[in-house]
Amino acid sequence: MDSFPFVHVETVRFRDLDGMGHVNNAVFLTYLEQARLAWFGTDATFALSDVILARTEIDFRSPLQVGEQVEIGVRPARVGTKSFELEYELRAGGRLVAEAKSVLVGYDYEHGASAAIPERWRKRLSA
Repeated sequence: MDSFPFVHVETVRFRDLDGMGHVNNAVFLTYLEQARLAWFGTDATFALSDVILARTEIDFRSPLQVGEQVEIGVRPARVGTKSFELEYELRAGGRLVAEAKSVLVGYDYEHGASAAIPERWRKRLSA
């Protein structure tokens, strides 16, 4: 996690498990979302009100079990005019659990169209 300046921690809940007894793949998207919201900070009423998630890719490396603490590192990887990319690394007990990337797009919900990345995001991405 040394190369990730921000790390968010989640605890694996019983409800996160699937029939095989490990965290269901879909739950990883929730972990990423929670880390993304925490990375943005608490200075906004609704942090994601001017961006939309366009893509997420996850490479699963090791299963997670109930009660484990998952560290989710977040860092900006690319910043464009209307979109930016975040990278994630998920670890539990020191082992690599997953690696992920997401693309977020500046979005005007009123008009239903992409927009330039908001200045508040640009500041956070360059911090």
